[in-house]
Amino acid sequence: MSAFFTNVFKLVSGSVIAQIIGILLIPVITRLYSPGAFGIFQLFLSISSILAIFACLSYQLAIMLPKDDDDSANIVVLCVILIAIFSIISGIIFIIFSASIGNLLNAPGLSQYLVFLPLVVFLTALFSVLTYWIARRKQFGLILTAQVANSVSSKTVQIGIGLYFTSSFGLIAGLIVGYIASLIAFFRQIKEDIFLFKAVTWKRIKDLAIRYKRFPIFTSWSTTANTLSTQITPIILVFFFDPTIVGYYALANMVVFLPVGLIGTATSQVFFQKASEEKNRTGSIRNIVREIQQRLVSIGMFPMFILIIIGTDLFSFVLGSQWYAAGEYAGILAPWVLFVFIASPLSTIFSVLERQPVDLTFNLLILISRVVVLVIGGLCGFPIIALILFSATGVIFWGWMNLYLLRVSGIPYRTGLNDYLRFFCLGLVVAIPLLIVKLLAMPAYILFIVAGAVSFGYYAIVILQDPLLKNEILGVLGGFKQ
Repeated sequence: MSAFFTNVFKLVSGSVIAQIIGILLIPVITRLYSPGAFGIFQLFLSISSILAIFACLSYQLAIMLPKDDDDSANIVVLCVILIAIFSIISGIIFIIFSASIGNLLNAPGLSQYLVFLPLVVFLTALFSVLTYWIARRKQFGLILTAQVANSVSSKTVQIGIGLYFTSSFGLIAGLIVGYIASLIAFFRQIKEDIFLFKAVTWKRIKDLAIRYKRFPIFTSWSTTANTLSTQITPIILVFFFDPTIVGYYALANMVVFLPVGLIGTATSQVFFQKASEEKNRTGSIRNIVREIQQRLVSIGMFPMFILIIIGTDLFSFVLGSQWYAAGEYAGILAPWVLFVFIASPLSTIFSVLERQPVDLTFNLLILISRVVVLVIGGLCGFPIIALILFSATGVIFWGWMNLYLLRVSGIPYRTGLNDYLRFFCLGLVVAIPLLIVKLLAMPAYILFIVAGAVSFGYYAIVILQDPLLKNEILGVLGGFKQ
């Protein structure tokens, strides 16, 4: 288990660097681009994210599962072939019908950027495939490098272009350059593994495509439903409102998902590799699931309180007064994101235990429910109502999925509920001073000082109560000093 957390901390340290760079540059970017430009960019990103799911039919999730690296290399090649074919086909469709798509979505400004869509779909899907391959090869430090390269290059391009052109083009160009930089960082490992790819055969590709057919049959649709349940939000919001509302939502969503990007993604990558290994070795993943569940709850709980209490103050002060509404949205979305942060890394259990049909059912239900509540909110004419219903639905479904994953791993429901209750109470007590300062309408700088102090206090308590987490943090910090 110690090796598991060491690898997580390696990835988290890389995410910390990447996220810090991103966070420091976000205030610059939000002052260069309007909420409307962010809204168009989010629509583009939502469409590309949905399409990227189809690109390799979720075969990338099978890269971790074979016992032999040779078989995994064959799956990687299968994925690349599928991605190339899909990108070409989708490119033709979206380029021909770009104007119609923009008008249909109530966002004519989107049409001119759809020419870049096939490239972004290709880069997004390829990055996902190679990330799983690098994780299988246990080169987690390389994923660290890719994360930093992505963050630095994308934000630099967005700021550079934004100084001259404040349209959505700068944001899309930064996205493309970020992915290219990450793929270049992965090239070193691919070069070292070239002997594995030289042994790839068409027959073996075909055999493995059949062996792991559950992924395209069940997981691809499940993943699509999961992605749609998140990415459909900007599309429905722009249909009922306008790109500016989508811009507020996009920035709020980006900020509240920082903990997911910082820790959740890293944990998911390492957990999938370790869980697959444990399943092949012992037939059980109970112990590793229990360890991860408790720590994810403890780490993810407190940012929710911060965003709910002072979200509007943070957004207005750091990003500019025009983003006040995004701070309101962030506070609304925070409870949902907490459950995503906890359950999402563990969702790879569906693949490890080959329970893809259940995963599909869950994601279809949450997709249907979210479309319904967003349409209700849109018909009411208030984006706040739409987002409250959206967040509440997310809490219900992601909370249920978390408990289900614990049960199939051999952990009682009560254990998971106790984790939530324990750290919710701790977070609530620690956050009381911040709530008092907020109610007294104290100046912003006092709010932020108190927020920093209570955050330090909360995580100090968490670390002191968790000897393993404490030792791992000290070990990683010691490694950096050397």
